[in-house]
Amino acid sequence: MTHQAVELTAMPWWCSPSGVTVGFLMPAICLIAASANLPSTALSIRGVRFLDTSFILLGLLMLTPIALGGWVGSAVQLARPRSPDEVNVSSWDFAATCLALVALFGYVIWFQSFLLNPLLLWQTLTGAWKPSRDEIGLTVGLSSLANMACVFYGIYAYRLADGNARRMPRRMHVLMGILVPLTVFRVYVWSERLSLIETIVPFALTAGRVLYTRRETVWRWARYLGPYAALPVVLLYFGVSEYARAWSSPIYQGKTSFWEFVIGRFVSYYYTALNNGAGVVATTPEATWHAEHILEWAHRAPFGLGAAFSEYVSFSTQAKGSFNWFLRIYEDVEFNSNSGIYTPIADLGLHGALVYMLLIGIISGVCFRAYRSGQLFGVLLFPMFFITFLEIFRYPYLGAPRAFTWALGIALALGIVAFCPVHLRQGKAVRVVPGIGRLSRRSAAEFSAASVSEEV
Repeated sequence: MTHQAVELTAMPWWCSPSGVTVGFLMPAICLIAASANLPSTALSIRGVRFLDTSFILLGLLMLTPIALGGWVGSAVQLARPRSPDEVNVSSWDFAATCLALVALFGYVIWFQSFLLNPLLLWQTLTGAWKPSRDEIGLTVGLSSLANMACVFYGIYAYRLADGNARRMPRRMHVLMGILVPLTVFRVYVWSERLSLIETIVPFALTAGRVLYTRRETVWRWARYLGPYAALPVVLLYFGVSEYARAWSSPIYQGKTSFWEFVIGRFVSYYYTALNNGAGVVATTPEATWHAEHILEWAHRAPFGLGAAFSEYVSFSTQAKGSFNWFLRIYEDVEFNSNSGIYTPIADLGLHGALVYMLLIGIISGVCFRAYRSGQLFGVLLFPMFFITFLEIFRYPYLGAPRAFTWALGIALALGIVAFCPVHLRQGKAVRVVPGIGRLSRRSAAEFSAASVSEEV
């Protein structure tokens, strides 16, 4: 049986690992470092400054293997590209539904005090009561299941424009309508901007695919500019989240314009993270091999596993040389982002960190090609790597506990698709045949056979 050749889905430069690294991350790190010297009262940079020219060059060096590895990985084809009609989206939808229910369970456990008390929920939403994180609390091993919503978002966003004749079932739209408000509430009550970014990124990648089908000038410019065009929106989102936290304080109120405040805080936020990472490298004479940064999730694993791992690698958060110790001595413990560019050097040494970055680039490149090929593992994994690039100035995302939970959700989704019931693997998918309309898979096969017989 022969398959008709299917081309890879066209996507803008900023969607690829090498493109976003060379075209956005490398210029951005230079711009952030230069902006920190601007004479603005909105800039708030505390502690010792380590981020000099040599560390900027080191940062560019650390980004180079990602760009190179992403370019190489994008050329690796693990499976042939598939047309939309060849994909059994019924099993994808089933897996997405399962992961959405798991995430919903995690949210219910996490925010049960609000869901069971409408008055408390109303007071929180209206700002009459602002609970602290300690008051909300976490249920170890259960609240983190909410991070599996990222798997659902990944499939849902891809399915919006996958071209498959089978539409998404209504239940997925309902679950989307439930999970998004919960995510927004999480951002508000938990002060966690990243959870909303994790929600948006899969849709941004889908937008990248759709942009190639639009010919209007405004959409072409959006395709070319990519993350640069999105910067005003990002700054506005950052400013809104910082408004209640800092804008009303005497330090800024009446002394600067709102947009100067937003840009100053934004630059300070990212500069501090880069400076922290550079400082960790400057104060760490050799590799610790504690994996404190690149495997943070292993140190924080529940049920005693994290403590066992920390003991195995001889690591203590309070020991001299740890990141907490560094912040207390050189910086400010309030600004605790550790940068995903520099801290791998502290864990693995320079050569080990370069290999680590190269592996990230290669694997992300393979996932990017799989995403364009319509392979499920690429659809699920690539958004996680894309967020890794977007957050690499702040911290090593792949080492965070939330990324580990997301990866577990991906493994669960792949397992569900592989072992889902037979009727989901074989049944009910439909195709649209020109002049015929929607046909079942069996009818479409019979129609194709009949067409071949007529041609013969």
